[in-house]
Amino acid sequence: MNSAVFFDRDGVLNELVSRDGGFFSPRTVEDFQIFPEVMDVMSQIKSKGYLCIIVSNQPDIARGNLEKSELRSMTRILSSTLDLDDVFYCLHDDSDECDCRKPAPGLLLHAHEKWDLDLACSFMVGDTARDFEAAQEAGVEFYLLDRTYNKALQVENRIDSLRDIIGFLE
Repeated sequence: MNSAVFFDRDGVLNELVSRDGGFFSPRTVEDFQIFPEVMDVMSQIKSKGYLCIIVSNQPDIARGNLEKSELRSMTRILSSTLDLDDVFYCLHDDSDECDCRKPAPGLLLHAHEKWDLDLACSFMVGDTARDFEAAQEAGVEFYLLDRTYNKALQVENRIDSLRDIIGFLE
C-alpha cells in the first residue's frame, strides 16, 4: 500500500485573493500564485516515498463564478510546477449534497481507491474546518496550516509553515 500527503489547494498551496472584504479562491489564472516554498516541500515529501495529492473544493464552478477552462489552466500550472501525483476536485456546491465536497471524505476515499492508499499512514494539510472534518472522517492524520483566518479553529496539530509537515513524515 502507498502513503500520501493530501493537500487542500487554496490557502495551502496557492495564495487566496482578497475580494469583497474576505479572502477567497482565485477565479483567474492571473490571480493564481503558488506559494514559493511549495515546490521544495513537495520534492522533499516525494523523496520520503509519499504520494502528493490535492483534494480541493471548487464550488465557484457550480456557482458560475469560475470557468472550467480557468480551473484547467490553474491545474496545468500546478502539474507543470509541482511534483504532483494527482488532483481531485469537487465542483459542487453545498446544496448539491454530494459525497465529495469536504467536509465529506469522498475526495480522499476516491484517491484511496485509485492509489491503494493506507489512509492510517497518510497525512493531510489544510486550512479550514472542512479540511479537518474530511481528514477525520477518512481516518487521515490532519495538520492545520496556521493562517490569520483560522486562529479560532480548535485542532490538535497546527503547523506554522508548509515546510513543517516534513518533520512528521517517516
